[in-house]
Amino acid sequence: MILDIFLAVNSTTTTTTVAGATSTFPIPESTLLVTLTSIGLGLITQFVTRYVVDLNAERRMKAEVGAFNKEKRDATAAGDKAKLEKLKKRELQVRQAQAKVSTARFKVTAITFIPLLGVYYLMASFLGGFGVIVAHSPIPIPYLVNANGTVSLFWWYFLSSFTFSTMLTKLLHTTT
Repeated sequence: MILDIFLAVNSTTTTTTVAGATSTFPIPESTLLVTLTSIGLGLITQFVTRYVVDLNAERRMKAEVGAFNKEKRDATAAGDKAKLEKLKKRELQVRQAQAKVSTARFKVTAITFIPLLGVYYLMASFLGGFGVIVAHSPIPIPYLVNANGTVSLFWWYFLSSFTFSTMLTKLLHTTT
């Protein structure tokens, strides 16, 4: 109901054009649509991460690699050649385990990349193209905000995705 009132009040807003790209939605709705899309795609990515990646194994491996690197630095600083030889024998085993864990993160990228691109392209075509203006910014950010204070679909999606994916990663504890 509130959204209907909001849409009715803003229905007189004209569409925004840039280099021939006409938005099918006025700025507040297109801004909200892009932001909600980035949040939705971020949630999907985080749930795939929780399903595909063994986060506990990844955390253990990160701690093990950190301890191994600290032990190696200490041995190098102390000049302990015997300990360095012992660590050199163990290094391959640690690196292989680390590679196995990082492969799971790559699987998440492989699983989500094409669907995410598909949704982005659908959203872009729905809004009127890749160069369509979806937001205004009072802050002049070089390369992100045009000289007249407008933000294109690509840069708004980039900013929204970066902002909310960081928050979602922390909220859903998918970071290691």
